[in-house]
Order: sequence, then structure tokens, then C-alpha cells
Amino acid sequence: MNGPQSQHGDPRTPGPGGLQTVVLAGGRATRLGRLAVQLPKIMQPVAGRPFLDTLLEPLLDSGLLRFHFCLGHLAAPVLAHLRDMPAPVEIMAQVETVPRGTAGALRAGAHHLDEVFLLVLGDTHLPIRYTGAADWLAPGDEATMVVTDAPTGVPPNTTVRNGRVTAYQKTDDDGETDTRWTDTGVCVLRRSALDHVAGRPDPVDLGELYRRLVARRTLAAHRIPEPFTDIGTPERYAEFRARQERCAPAEESPCEYC
Repeated sequence: MNGPQSQHGDPRTPGPGGLQTVVLAGGRATRLGRLAVQLPKIMQPVAGRPFLDTLLEPLLDSGLLRFHFCLGHLAAPVLAHLRDMPAPVEIMAQVETVPRGTAGALRAGAHHLDEVFLLVLGDTHLPIRYTGAADWLAPGDEATMVVTDAPTGVPPNTTVRNGRVTAYQKTDDDGETDTRWTDTGVCVLRRSALDHVAGRPDPVDLGELYRRLVARRTLAAHRIPEPFTDIGTPERYAEFRARQERCAPAEESPCEYC
């Protein structure tokens, strides 16, 4: 695994290997129950390979080759798998020894993060094109959350108005709701945004960070029509696994289930 890479010039301009992608995969996956007792969520089998490979596929296909993994519980099998990633993919990883929460993990590893990076939750599969993802973040914004209005099995949790997230995990009672959207688990984030949770004790969740950015009016929304998959529950994992197995082996034409 390679050391951290620095960038110069426009912080939104990806360096060699594209925009840095940060994958959060350190949680205990308690909702998966016995499935995650010996195998972390990101390594759960899907169509004969770990979910990790499925997660990475659209990112690699988009030319993103630089990854930083925030790991914790059952990190060893993830690290072993990452060591087999072929060049020119660059992998860095940090392993927490105490639970820090999703935002806390980013804060602890901030010295490894680029000024602007793509954040992906380790239980999320969003097969879209990520080419140009740095441009989703406009000057003056601290983060851009990718949201969808497609049915996903995950309850809508985001209110969007005029291209901006105006509420996160709130009910439709504020009178300003245009549309209800779902956070896909993908976000383009400025490292400096982590300063807004600098004084909070661990564990710190991303939801807290996002709500602080909402209050500052610096959390934009990148709206897409495509659905995503969150394998965080046994039911959603089983459904996704069955769907992917119906699609294997890969076909020349897009599979109707994927």
C-alpha cells in the first residue's frame, strides 16, 4: 500500500489517479447480526466475490484509482484483500482501535485526506459514472451529497430545495419541502468541513456533520434518478445478493436486474 499523495493548484482538480476516494468500512454492522460476526459487511459474498469488489467497480470504471479506507472491526480480511489489488490502483488504509463514528473516522485520518475527496460508505453500491465528480462541488460549498428520488428500500431522509440540502433526517413539517430524497451514501467533501465537528467527542456520526452544514447552507445536492443499494440489513443484503447472482456471469448487454 502506498503513502499519501499531495495535490497542488486548484484543490478541485484531481491529480494522477483521479479524485481521492475515501471508503468508510469500520463499523460493527450490528444490523446484519450473525452474518457479520466473523466477516465484515464490506466483505460479505455477492455473486462469488466480496461486496468490496462490487462497490469499487463503478469507481474504477470511472478512472478513480486512489483509495483511502477507514477500517476498524474485522479489518484483517479487508486489508488482505486490498493487498491483492493490481497496479496502478493506490490503496491506503487506517484501522481504528476504538469506535469513532463515521465522521470521527474521517477526522482521525484527516492528515491522509486530500483537500477535496469523494466519500463512499462501505455498504453502498451506486453504479453511476463518477467522471468529473469533483465538479459536483461548487466554490463556496463545503460538501455535495448525492441524492436520489428512486425507490431504494431506504426511507427518504433528505429535503432538497433549489439544489441545496435544507434538512437531513427530518420530517416534512417545515413548510419548505419541494421533494423528499434519499442520501445515497456518496458525497464530495472538503476536508476543512471536518473542522465543524472538531470539538465533539467520539463517536461522531456523519449525520451530525451534515446537519451542521445544512445550518450553514453549505451542503449542496447532486440529484440523480438512479437507485442505489444499501446492504446494511439482512433483507437488503439478501435481495441485492440474489439480484447480482441472477446477473452473473456478466453479459454484453445491461442486465435487467442491475
